[in-house]
Order: sequence, then C-alpha cells, then structure tokens
Amino acid sequence: MPLVRISLAWIAICFSWQTLADFPTAKSLFDKQEYQLAKPRLEKLAELGHLEAQFLVSRMYAEGLGTEVDINKAYAWTLIARDRDHPLAAKQYLALRRNLESRRDGKESFSDLNSKYGKDALYGNLYPIANRFVVGNSARIKAIRQDEPSYPSFFERGGVSAWAVVHYDINEDGKVENAKVIASFPINGINEYVLKAVNSWRFEPPRDLYGDTMRVEMQSHSFQIRASQGSQTRRFNRDNQEYLDAIEAAARAEFAEYQYLFAILAESNIVKDENPLEWYQKAAINGHQTAQYRLAQCLITGNGCDKDRSKAVNWLAVAAEGGNAKAAYLLAQELLDSNNVNFEPRKAARFLELAALQEYMPAIADYASLLALSDDPEIRNPNKAIRLAEQGRAIDPTHPDLLATLGVAFIELGQQGRGEAMLHQAISEARKRNWAVENFEDLLLDYQTSVAGMN
Repeated sequence: MPLVRISLAWIAICFSWQTLADFPTAKSLFDKQEYQLAKPRLEKLAELGHLEAQFLVSRMYAEGLGTEVDINKAYAWTLIARDRDHPLAAKQYLALRRNLESRRDGKESFSDLNSKYGKDALYGNLYPIANRFVVGNSARIKAIRQDEPSYPSFFERGGVSAWAVVHYDINEDGKVENAKVIASFPINGINEYVLKAVNSWRFEPPRDLYGDTMRVEMQSHSFQIRASQGSQTRRFNRDNQEYLDAIEAAARAEFAEYQYLFAILAESNIVKDENPLEWYQKAAINGHQTAQYRLAQCLITGNGCDKDRSKAVNWLAVAAEGGNAKAAYLLAQELLDSNNVNFEPRKAARFLELAALQEYMPAIADYASLLALSDDPEIRNPNKAIRLAEQGRAIDPTHPDLLATLGVAFIELGQQGRGEAMLHQAISEARKRNWAVENFEDLLLDYQTSVAGMN
C-alpha cells in the first residue's frame, strides 16, 4: 500500500511540470546568469535526480541566484547532492550548516525534500531494475505478413552497406501506424525502402487478457545490409564508426535527444557493450519525454527491466504533464482501471483530453466514450462526446468505438432509434475488422432492455 500512495503523490507533484529542457540548455542559461529562466528548468531536472542540477539548485538558494536566499532549501538540496557523492557538496554542506538559523528547520526542510527527491525516494519511486531487452518481440503479437524490404539491385552490385532502426505502432486492426526511421546510416540511405516494407506489414489484431482488441505502441525493428569485404565496406565501417562516436559524444555531453538515440542504438545492437536501460534512464532524468514513456513501457511489460506499475505510473505522469500524448493516454488507462488502486476517472479524463487535443486517435476514441458513458456528472457530456467522435471519424469514418459512442450519446439525448442504428453499425464494423463484438452487443442489449422496461 505505501507504494500506491507514493504513486498518487507523484501524479500530484508532476502536475507542476510545465517547462522542459535538458541539462546543457539549463546550464547554459545558468552560465549566462539568466537565473530566473534557469531555475525552473534546473529544479525540474533536480526533482528527477539529475545530480549536477541538484547541486546548482542548492547554489541558487544559497546565493540568491534568480530567487530569494533560502538557506534551509540550499541546505536540503546540498545534503541530497552530498548523499549521492557530488564532489563539491560536502564542502558546501559544512559552510551552510554554520549559517543555519535553526538546525531543526534545516533538518525539516531536508526531510521533506529527501522524501520526494532523495536517493532512496528516486530508486523507490522511479528508477527501474534492469533485466534483458528482447527487441521487437511480443508474445501477444503474431505476424500475418512481414516482408523484408525490396532494395534496388544496384545496392548489391555496388557493395552497399547500411542500417536503419524503425519504430512503429500496431493498431487494433493489426495494421502498422506511425512508422518512423529513428536512426540510419548512411543517413536516409535505405529509409524509403524499409518504411515501405514496414507499412505493408500486417499482424493479427493485438488483444488484451480479456480478448479485447488493443493497440501496441513503439515496436522496434532494425534492418541491416552487410556487403562483402572490400574497399567500400572498409570505408563504410570507418564512416559508420565516426557517426556512432559522434552520437556517443553528444550523449555523454548530456544532450537528452542523443542520450535517447544512443539508448535505441544499444537496444538494437547497433552499438555494442552498452546498457540500453542506463541510457534511457539518463535521457528520462534529463527531461526527454519519449524516454520517460519508454521507461514506463519497460516497467509495465517487463521487457528490459523488472515490472513495477507504481513506477510506471510515476514516469507516465511526468511525461504526460510534459505534453507527451502517448504517455497521457497510457496513464489514463491506468487511472480508468477499476481493479487498480490508482482508479481516478476525473484525472483520467484530464489526461485523455490532453492527448485528444493533440489529435491522438486512441485518446479521441476513449475520451469520447468516457464522456458518453460515465456516471460521473462532472465527466458525462453526451453533446461533447458527439463532437469529439465526429472529429475522430474525420480520421477513421467507420471506427467501431466511435460509432458505438455516437450510438450511446444519441440514446442519452433521447434519440433512441438513431442511437440503436449507430450501435448496429458499430457491431457490423467490428466484425469486419475481426474485433470482439461482445461489448458492443452488450451495449445495444442494455439500452434495448432499458427501453423495454420503461414500456
């Protein structure tokens, strides 16, 4: 039970996340003495456990840089940094301890911050425990069609070597969506060929434990062309290593985008002898929202780290409040699970709306459904559900969930015949897509029974 309470507390804490920046950006502002701009960025990084940010925040409070002097907060952040072995924190701690007006107040300030952002709190609430990554593998997904790319014949004749890493989603119909080349070398060398192949792939519709169709996000696949040995290959190997070295240098210089990219390359085995989870975590601590979402995925699935849904919820809250639509959607699913102690439908509605505003289709469908079906008067809004469902139908006109939502909303507004017709259409379209139809049939039966009872 304590872990659950911590998770919900973290959701509340993360509602204050608005300004995002990686450490080099925040440090640059600090060095330019733009302290008021640097402070919120550094504080947010410090709260996720960025050690140097924690020490700089302690300095800002100690010296009044961009804020009023607060020796107690300076003392607390210094102690947190010292406990994590920052090389300058021990000396600063001794100086601040002498300046404390009240040792008791200083200890209380430290106790408060340490319970949220200290080493034990971070490892208990956020940081995952590593296990083995299995790339592109999921027991729930079975490929129907997964053709290899068709490369031009001159690639083989010319001794071309290349690689690319692709991320993609699988929708409820088993179709690929949002395929994107995350990295490749030579840059753009085989992108069009691998994307054409991935976009043609088809899978059996993914299903959850209850047999209902579901989406699977951020699948990964790597492609490689290896030419026979020769001068072209030697040149490729040299240039490729220079490219990978440049990415690693940027990652070690703490640019979050490159930390995330380096993690992907390590996970895909393009880069050898590196721990992908370590680099995903570095990027996540450094404010990279997709890396934060990726850590949450890892914590939910157990692929790459031990399962821990409380930590997953915490990372989703951080990424969602930073504006990541997929994180907001996945967090909403956690908060809507009535079997979950984190059950919070009103918070879920807020996150679904955040993702729907970014035109993320799964969130549009689920938020419209929640607005139509909820028993909570603060959430229920059939008219808004209709507007949102029609917005979604501009993307997918025959989406069964959107048709069902329209059916329910029309019935709730007194348009029984029109609503039942939409529910019948939802059942028909679900069958065409090989979706489970029981939920749609139950909805129709419930409303028909309700009308019969009234008569």
